Amino acid sequence: MSSDSRNRRIRTSMGTLTEDTITVRGHDLVSDLIGRIDVAALFYLEVTGRLPNEMENTLLNAMIVSIAEHGMMPSVIAARLTIMGAPESFQGAVASGLLGAGDVFVGPTSNVARLLQVEAQAYQGSDAEKAEQIVAAYERSKRRIPGLGHPHHPIDPRSDKLLAMQRELGAPRAYTDLMLEIHKSACARLGRHLTFNAVAAVGAIASDIGLDWRVVRGIGLMARTVGLIGHVFEEMNTPSAQAIWDLVQENADYSDPEAAS
Repeated sequence: MSSDSRNRRIRTSMGTLTEDTITVRGHDLVSDLIGRIDVAALFYLEVTGRLPNEMENTLLNAMIVSIAEHGMMPSVIAARLTIMGAPESFQGAVASGLLGAGDVFVGPTSNVARLLQVEAQAYQGSDAEKAEQIVAAYERSKRRIPGLGHPHHPIDPRSDKLLAMQRELGAPRAYTDLMLEIHKSACARLGRHLTFNAVAAVGAIASDIGLDWRVVRGIGLMARTVGLIGHVFEEMNTPSAQAIWDLVQENADYSDPEAAS
């Protein structure tokens, strides 16, 4: 085989199969994984290449549960409207909701992790000193610090629970401590309270248990998939999409572009 042919070979460490075996990240699926690990552990294995320890697995499960469901969010509304318009496409409805996981909803978990794992490396000093520099930099660039603030929760109960579990389990907390200092500095600089929301907790704790910031958004995607499946199934049995559509129609004002000009 020529060197060019070898260079064109497709390489993966994720999984492979034979006639009678399936291997996932070096583990036999049937004998090592099925019935022995949960989905959170499988996620950790897939993205890190190793199985999590008990502490890591417990926290990851808690993070998934904490952000799976939050009522009639925009992504949920999108999924419900999609199943109304395409009742044959359960997967399409779920996918439409996942497409709304970005820098405002669900996705900021990865932005928090990036702030802590990447951006913070540019600053020196104690956590408090780094936090002041980070907050100042965000203020200068007129950017919003991810993970701070919430439209409904002055105190986010999900964050309190996750942080308490992290303490009780004796988990690493270097990134979490830095994020708490950033929260403290931001509140002081603005002169008002900002919620340390679930996004902040998940992004920080995920960083502390060894997850690369680029896969942290996957926690939200996995969690919200569960929630979206529930909402789509409810929509099929107890429809709300028509009422949502009617509400929009009743409150939409048309402005003729010709008249405006």
